[in-house]
Amino acid sequence: MSISRATAFRGSLKTPTTQVHPRKWRREFPILADSTYLISHSMGAMPRGAYDSLQQYGREWATRGIQAWDEWVPRLRETADLIGSLFGAPPGSVAMHQNVSTLLAIVISAIVQPGGRRKVVTTDLNFPSLHYNWLMQERLGLRLHVVKSPDGIEIPTDAMVSAVDGETLAVLVDHGIFRSGYLQDVGAIARACREKGAHCIVDAYQTVGCVPMDVKEWGVDFLIGGSHKWLCGGPGAAYLYARPDLIPSLEPRICGWFSHKRPFAFEMTMDFADDAMRFATGTPNIPGIMAARAGIEIVSQVGVPRIRERSVRLTSRLIELALEDGLTVRSPRDDRYRSGVVCLDFPGADAAEKELLRKKIQVDYRPNCGLRVSPHFYTEEDELFSILPEIRKIRKRR
Repeated sequence: MSISRATAFRGSLKTPTTQVHPRKWRREFPILADSTYLISHSMGAMPRGAYDSLQQYGREWATRGIQAWDEWVPRLRETADLIGSLFGAPPGSVAMHQNVSTLLAIVISAIVQPGGRRKVVTTDLNFPSLHYNWLMQERLGLRLHVVKSPDGIEIPTDAMVSAVDGETLAVLVDHGIFRSGYLQDVGAIARACREKGAHCIVDAYQTVGCVPMDVKEWGVDFLIGGSHKWLCGGPGAAYLYARPDLIPSLEPRICGWFSHKRPFAFEMTMDFADDAMRFATGTPNIPGIMAARAGIEIVSQVGVPRIRERSVRLTSRLIELALEDGLTVRSPRDDRYRSGVVCLDFPGADAAEKELLRKKIQVDYRPNCGLRVSPHFYTEEDELFSILPEIRKIRKRR
């Protein structure tokens, strides 16, 4: 099957009717007052509302005790549905957990069956934590087929599609590659999975809140991600989408009392929840979920298509200026295949990270990548481009 690069993401970016005005939102994020914050691809800035949510959690715990669960459980489900609305997931199809590594382990426990398929397709650019989950299953008979990148930036769609066959149990697709920002063609890979009867599992941690997407349009089985990047939600609030018609057939072996249809009945036989909560396992991280709510609400209010339009415009210009400065750009030049991050590399980039951080210019360095730099909806244009003269100064001193 040949995939046309010209049409792979057709319709994924709707033209917003209005533009994002950063100054409207900057006062909601305290760190922006004294830092050049270009690291939302790694950890989004904390909104003021997170303070209020954590204080509310403290008040409810202090004054209501065990009765606080009456507020916490509905809030848990509401937050899951709010996140799901950002990628087209229907209510009840998203569950929350502390991190995506655990969520993937839960999914694996649900889809790996005795005598079943054993081939799993991954890539050498997948986020390592998720790769480890599959790697440790090899001792139980799973076999990894690792699709390799030809350049450390992209994963050829044709190579992913051709790797899926009748023996494939699952394909792990990183929608946005963390080392480069490359956007994989999830729709094409998901179609290949459906044709061969394999599960399509998408890691969208690097893209939810920055790139428009729709799980129904893609036709994927699972999507996992977390809140502390583009969603500005802090750590401890990860989420899993499971295709609604698939949920009733899955009984994860990793489970807990919140996986039960009636968790507070404390029954000694398992009766799985009818919706995605069957993947929730044990006691949820209520403070982490409450802290995440403010950022998710703001992103929802701003609108992901508007965020994407501005991100594409600013990152395109950043790449042009970086190339003029002689920097190596380890991100796709084609806007359709780039998330919200631009990777800039040069000799000494690892040490430059520390110098920039000392100046309160927040970026990060990754091996085989360079400095990762990104604007978000609250980033001023001159703020983004100010990193280039700073890099020039650093390079001159070396």
